[in-house]
Amino acid sequence: MAASLKISLQDIVFRPKRETLVHVLELSMPSTMQGEEHSYLCVTVTREKDVRITYVISVEEKTSIQYKIDRMWLLKDLTLIDGKEAMQDYPKFDMHFEHVYSWEAVSTAAKYAFTRRIRKMSKIHYRRDIEFVNFDDDYMSDTGLFRVSEDTMLALKLCIQVLNCACLLGCL
Repeated sequence: MAASLKISLQDIVFRPKRETLVHVLELSMPSTMQGEEHSYLCVTVTREKDVRITYVISVEEKTSIQYKIDRMWLLKDLTLIDGKEAMQDYPKFDMHFEHVYSWEAVSTAAKYAFTRRIRKMSKIHYRRDIEFVNFDDDYMSDTGLFRVSEDTMLALKLCIQVLNCACLLGCL
C-alpha cells in the first residue's frame, strides 16, 4: 500500500471529518470496470473514539482524483468475518453487519493484514473479539511481542513452511 495513498485519503477524506485513518485495504475490482476506478475499505477512529469501516471509491480524472464515501459501518456492529477459505490463497471474505457484504482484497496477505487490524481495534476500543471463521489461526495470531511488523511475520511463517516442505522432500 503506497504511503501517498494513505496520506491522500487522510487529508482529503478523513481529516475534514476529524477522523484518523488507521488502515487501508485496497479491493480488487471486477475486470468489467471501466476507467481508473479503485475502491478501498478504510478503518478510522473518530474523535469520540468510535471505530468506523468506510467503503471509499476513487475515480481518477484528467488532473485529479475524486474520492466518494459509498458506505460506512461502526466496528462495534460487526459480528463476524468469514475468510471463506483457510487453507488456500483466497483473497475473498465476507463481513457480517446487519447484512452480509462480500469483498475481494488485492491479495490474501492484504486480507489478513486488514483482519488483524480489525481484531486489534476491536480489542482496544470495545474490549471484545470479533468472530473469525475460515482463517488460518497461524496468520491471525498477534505478533506484537517482538515488535515486528505483522506482514513481516506472515512472510517469515510462509518461508519456514516452504523450508520445511523442501527438507521433507530432500529426506525422501
